[in-house]
Amino acid sequence: MNWWWFMKVGDIVTVKDALGYNAYMQNLVGHIGVIIADSYNGNEVWVQVHILGKTIPIMISDLKAVKKCP
Repeated sequence: MNWWWFMKVGDIVTVKDALGYNAYMQNLVGHIGVIIADSYNGNEVWVQVHILGKTIPIMISDLKAVKKCP
């Protein structure tokens, strides 16, 4: 069972997968970032992640929570 929908703004995450993205996004695999915003588009959940000094939209299913906000 996937528990990714419990991620929220402020959680520290790592990029676990970036299939279907360009080479820049694939190089982000393994890096740590912070969720700063989320948006829902039908069945897909996208989040804005601040990582390496940039804000990047990533599907939440491509992220793994490292530290949850209380």
